[in-house]
Amino acid sequence: MRKKNGFIVCFIFALSLLVSSTVFAAEPPKDTFSKKYMEAKDVCSLVKQVLLEGMNAKEVTKRSIELGHEACLVIRCAVEGNGNLQQIMAGALEAGATSDVCSKCAMDAGADPRDVAQALQTGLGYTPAEGAGLNPINVSVPGGEPSGGVLSSSGF
Repeated sequence: MRKKNGFIVCFIFALSLLVSSTVFAAEPPKDTFSKKYMEAKDVCSLVKQVLLEGMNAKEVTKRSIELGHEACLVIRCAVEGNGNLQQIMAGALEAGATSDVCSKCAMDAGADPRDVAQALQTGLGYTPAEGAGLNPINVSVPGGEPSGGVLSSSGF
C-alpha cells in the first residue's frame, strides 16, 4: 500500500512540474520587431535594415535601447541608417539615454552638430530664448537718481 501511495505522490508531483513548466515557459515575441532582435547577431545592421523597411526611427531606437543594447551603438547605427535625427534623439531620450551620450554618438556617426542641437532641444522640450544676451535692469542708487545697467556678479 505504501509503494502505491508513494508512486501516486511522485506521479502527481511530476505531473504538476510538467504543467507548471509549460505555463511559465517564456512567451514567444508578440511582434516581428522583437523576433528580429532575438534572431539578429549584429544589432547595427538590424537597426539599419529595419529603418530601411520604413519603421519609425523613434520606436526603433527606443525599443533597441530598452532591449538592452548599448545606447551609443544604437544611435550611431540609426544615424548611419539615415533615420530621422529628431526621432532618433527623442527615442533615445525616452529610453533613458542622457543628452551628452546622444549628442556625442550622433556626431560620431557624422550628424551635423547644429542638427543634433536642434534635435535635442525639441527632444528635451527646450525652447530657444527670444533675446540673446543679458537683459538690462533698473537700479536705484543713493540720491534717488535711477540708472539702468547690467548686473554683474564680479562686484559681489
